[in-house]
Amino acid sequence: MFFAKLITVMAKFEIVENHPKWDHFVEKLECPSPFATSSFLKLVDSCYVGQSFTLSVVSSGNIFMGAALRKVGKHIRPAPPMTYMPLVYDHLSHRTVLDAQIALAQYLKKNFSVVHYISATNFFQDVRGFQREGFGMQVLYTALSDLTDFGIMKVEQKQRNIIYKAQKENITVEETTDMKPLWDIYISTFDRKSIEPPYSKDFFLALPQLGENIRIYTAKKDDQLLGFAAILLQGKGAYYYVSGNTPKGLSLGASPLLMFTILEKLKSEGYLYFDWCAINLSRLANFKLSFGGKAVPYFALYYEPKWLRMLRAR
Repeated sequence: MFFAKLITVMAKFEIVENHPKWDHFVEKLECPSPFATSSFLKLVDSCYVGQSFTLSVVSSGNIFMGAALRKVGKHIRPAPPMTYMPLVYDHLSHRTVLDAQIALAQYLKKNFSVVHYISATNFFQDVRGFQREGFGMQVLYTALSDLTDFGIMKVEQKQRNIIYKAQKENITVEETTDMKPLWDIYISTFDRKSIEPPYSKDFFLALPQLGENIRIYTAKKDDQLLGFAAILLQGKGAYYYVSGNTPKGLSLGASPLLMFTILEKLKSEGYLYFDWCAINLSRLANFKLSFGGKAVPYFALYYEPKWLRMLRAR
């Protein structure tokens, strides 16, 4: 992978592309992100056009902030699987966070013509440095469920009734590493809504390659598949990534039972929070928030040069 350094105008910082210690930095963070790991980025690169890379803000040889990004020519834009292109950081003072953002923003402006999307996840809500460098900002939302005290009484009453009904149907929840039987369910889920599925078949089938960073759960009745959910894992957090249901599964309440079972299992294993990965579509928000989740903002950052903004305004 390409490795380059740029010493910024603020001499105490270096911006390092594809730093060899990036994964070590991400793994030790209190609030890491599976979308920032090399294994996830490599999987995206194997299935989509473009090139994933990381930018590290380095001082005295140590990384303390960075971003997992994707370039297509001179543009920064995500491939469909990248729910977040996250900014991640270690414990920093407000002043240092601000200066590091400015350094990172200046590097991006110098080396890329357009930045379509970078996400400051729900743990990274101070983006003043990017704003000072002319980046635009869109406020988006995800749902976070606190797993430390999760239980059935945290679930909304209507959803609890569906879960109780599904339990009486003797629906079982199991782990799998075989995505092939799940593809048709995934496709049919989007066909029913007349929506193009966001992920390609190649990427969908390759998800088990993430190893211990992914869990795939199925809901079954009498060995008949009713639905599934794939969960990404990193540090003490878990992330809702891809799912699907059959019409029979929907009628039996398989999906609420599946997600309730997954959340209880994650809690028992010591995971602290569950990120439902965006509630920006109203048809999904109610379901995700019904499990005791709270709506939490995160910011989508973008940058267009002045000439492009003037062109768009005509």
